[in-house]
Amino acid sequence: MIGTLLKQLIPQQLKRPVKRAVLNSWDSARYGYSKGNLDSGNKHHVIFVCKGNICRSAFAEYYLRSVMAEGAHKIESCGLDVDQGLFSPQEAVSVAKEFKVDLELHQSKGVASCDIHNADLILPMEFRQYQRLKAMYPGKKSKIRLLRDFAPWPDRLLCNISDPYGSDEDEFRRCFKRLQRSLDGLKNHLAISENM
Repeated sequence: MIGTLLKQLIPQQLKRPVKRAVLNSWDSARYGYSKGNLDSGNKHHVIFVCKGNICRSAFAEYYLRSVMAEGAHKIESCGLDVDQGLFSPQEAVSVAKEFKVDLELHQSKGVASCDIHNADLILPMEFRQYQRLKAMYPGKKSKIRLLRDFAPWPDRLLCNISDPYGSDEDEFRRCFKRLQRSLDGLKNHLAISENM
């Protein structure tokens, strides 16, 4: 009854953001409770994971490569629900250029195409992906973290980086800014772990 009433009161254009905010808050609480300690070893091999490997994980791969010393790390990306060989949507390609990231020739690939078993750090974008990866690769639990863990405070209070697929360029821009903040934090983390 209350849920139906709330649905009627919320304007249509706000329903998706409100739903995402509620889900993100709930997922963040569950993630904070469920995550264990991150493996403290060197992190030479990093894999980013999202749903389709055409927006978020692709951007993360190419952005991190652009800010890291060449050859210092193996950086890959893949998707959990992928049709092989799909290109990034035009909105992603256009907005990524604002961050000096070229997604023009990127083609999606699934987790079977990545070297997950030798990865030092596996970084999904959402809590549901984190859960799936832990179930798929139980021996890798201490190497799986949500990417937003590396964002500065208070950005890391929420754990999910929502999928902008099907949205306008403004939504892609917001998503890629969140990714950039998390990736810059990850870059610093990788530099510190190399010097330990």
